[in-house]
Amino acid sequence: MTKGWVYNFPLYHLVCKMADFFTVDEGMESLLPKLKERVENGYHIAVFPEGSRSPDDHVKRFHKGSFLLAEQMELDIVLVYIFGTGRFLRKGSFWGESNDVFIKVGERITFDDPRFTGNYAERTKKIFRYYREQFEAFKAECQTTRYHRRQLIENYIYKGPVVEYYTRVKTKMEDYYSVFDKIIPKKAKIVDLGCGYGYLDLMLTYRSAEREIIGVDYDEEKIALAANIPDNSDRLNFKQGDISSFEFEPADVYIFSDVLHYLKPEEQWEALDNALANLNAGGTLIVRDGDTDLQERQKGTWLTEFFSTNIGFNKTRNELHFLSGKALESWAAKNGLSVERIDLTKKTSNIIFVFKRKEKA
Repeated sequence: MTKGWVYNFPLYHLVCKMADFFTVDEGMESLLPKLKERVENGYHIAVFPEGSRSPDDHVKRFHKGSFLLAEQMELDIVLVYIFGTGRFLRKGSFWGESNDVFIKVGERITFDDPRFTGNYAERTKKIFRYYREQFEAFKAECQTTRYHRRQLIENYIYKGPVVEYYTRVKTKMEDYYSVFDKIIPKKAKIVDLGCGYGYLDLMLTYRSAEREIIGVDYDEEKIALAANIPDNSDRLNFKQGDISSFEFEPADVYIFSDVLHYLKPEEQWEALDNALANLNAGGTLIVRDGDTDLQERQKGTWLTEFFSTNIGFNKTRNELHFLSGKALESWAAKNGLSVERIDLTKKTSNIIFVFKRKEKA
């Protein structure tokens, strides 16, 4: 089924005719006998009950016509869920964009299903509510960090090919921050100390509308770039600052990702203590850094950081000071914290430490 203007539009007319489309403009009296004849010959009837593409990822209200057809012909209804077409071909856009599109064939709702009783108008409302609930669950499955990768990269194209290429490489190496997304609650106030260009912070906002994030970095140029990305919002705030003099504030999550080794040893422990003191009840403190206990792998970490700081890509005010994993674990024990080690690399000593206050027995 399609609209009359689509059927008659020169660009689509031949396709619609060859595919044996019918138009809703014909009216029910004219359509019903034709559709009955098709169904008797083994055809199914495909209808898009919203009537038009949504401008976003939310399901629009269902029109009643298709459910009237199902009632008149006593047909079962098979729900089909489609996600990703919004970015592939936005409403009002002629040319499509590269994007993942997901399709799921749902359950068959029989004509006499007791969950959806009533006349066709009542069934329309009940099925619409059910469909919307199921679609939200399906959308959550589809919207992984990998799905958002293109959306994230597009935010940095405005700074030219060098930054764009770095963004592509960096985010891919990080697996689009899937680990951080799993660790961090969907509803949280987050402070990211050493945010760089803001890749992690932007991804975290894509993954949940209930995350509020403050990104802090020593490099003014990186902060200026991050603050001007198109998808910046009131939930995402970037600040230039030195961690050693940063005014810590209450938060659900504190992140120190690849940044503590830029501080002096005494500043490192002071920053961790300050973050812990301002961590809300049930909060999480995340540290990713080179573990000097892994001596062979530490050579690779030191080499990459030495190279990036000496060419000026990462700015630092003193020598690099990497931490010992055992020292971090001792600090956690002293402060009554549980600690989880996440080791995802083979050639570097970068370890993710996840600290949480131990639950009382």
